[in-house]
Amino acid sequence: MNWLERQLDRLRSSNPLVADGVLAVIFTAVGVATAFGQGGREGSREPGALLVVTALVTCAPIAIRRRTPLVALVISSLGILVHILVGWPEGSLPLAVLFLTYTVGAWCTLRKAVAGLAVVSTTIVVLGFSDSPGLDAVGVFTLLAQFTAAWAIGVALRNRRAATEALVREADKRAEAERQSAARALAEERLGIAHELHDVVAHSMSVIAVQAGVGAHVLDERPEQAKAALEAISATSRGTLTEMRRLLGVLRDSEGARSQAPAPGLGDLPRLVDDVRAVGVPATLHVEGTADGVHAGIELSAYRVVQEALTNVLKHAGKPTRIDVTVRHLPGSLTVEVTDDGRGLAARSSNGGAADAPADGSGHGLVGMRERVELWGGELSVGPAPGGGYRVKALLPYGDAE
Repeated sequence: MNWLERQLDRLRSSNPLVADGVLAVIFTAVGVATAFGQGGREGSREPGALLVVTALVTCAPIAIRRRTPLVALVISSLGILVHILVGWPEGSLPLAVLFLTYTVGAWCTLRKAVAGLAVVSTTIVVLGFSDSPGLDAVGVFTLLAQFTAAWAIGVALRNRRAATEALVREADKRAEAERQSAARALAEERLGIAHELHDVVAHSMSVIAVQAGVGAHVLDERPEQAKAALEAISATSRGTLTEMRRLLGVLRDSEGARSQAPAPGLGDLPRLVDDVRAVGVPATLHVEGTADGVHAGIELSAYRVVQEALTNVLKHAGKPTRIDVTVRHLPGSLTVEVTDDGRGLAARSSNGGAADAPADGSGHGLVGMRERVELWGGELSVGPAPGGGYRVKALLPYGDAE
């Protein structure tokens, strides 16, 4: 029996229809053999050649039980009905009908399964009224109970299979949602790092470029000023390397750990202003109010907005004579403003610094500033300042920041 089960499992895994065909042959052969073995039983006719035909009608539908289970059950029920009404011994042929009753419960919709059970029950009742041997009231009740039990087992297995498939689909949906969420988080992380790299490198390179130009210009006539320019370049380079190491530490740390170096904030704005002064542009920093409960992320965004604004001044404003950086602490919000008296909006637009485009054409300038501000529900305004020049202003609410 174990060998037979292994062979059937092998057939079922390779081709279920082939396995059903083999089952139909087995049920037919065993049914015919047992029916002939009961030949001469009291109250039954002697088996003849036509018995094989009714046995085939009863058992052969097993071969199509997966494709049309209800049709298979109806044909098999008619076969066993004719077989018993003729008076031939049934042998094991009713087991084929029992197996198909289970199949209808397991593979059909509930409506078709109920219809299949009704067909089988009607067949049993008809046979009970035909005075067939062994089918008195108790026999009919017993058969009804047996076939109903087989049908109920099939329905239960079908419901369990449907529930399992629903769980699998739900698990697949959750896995796909988690995958998409991880992909979005990774994309946001990469975008944030790209903004950080742009802000750090663009500002520092702008300062270095201006200082290098100044140093080359005064190298022969004013070596002390050239030396100061080189020292400023050295200091700016070291600061940039420190920032780069912090960002690379974010990428290297395992399991999302972050570098222990603190991110720049409002306390680092004086250094940015000093960098601008070092290239010969007068710059002032005004702080109104005191910081109280400002989120570190908002401080970083404010710092990057000021940094990018100062970078744009050095790159696009020509030769400004004044740069003002103002920080205002208001109840529940923070405002940073950078104004200069250099070239206005039209001149900057012709040089790649329009208000609605990246300041350097790289895709990370003013667009990056706007994204940083909107991340915290703030507002960014850029454009010509009253009286000439250019102004960048960011409003960052932090009353609900967590």
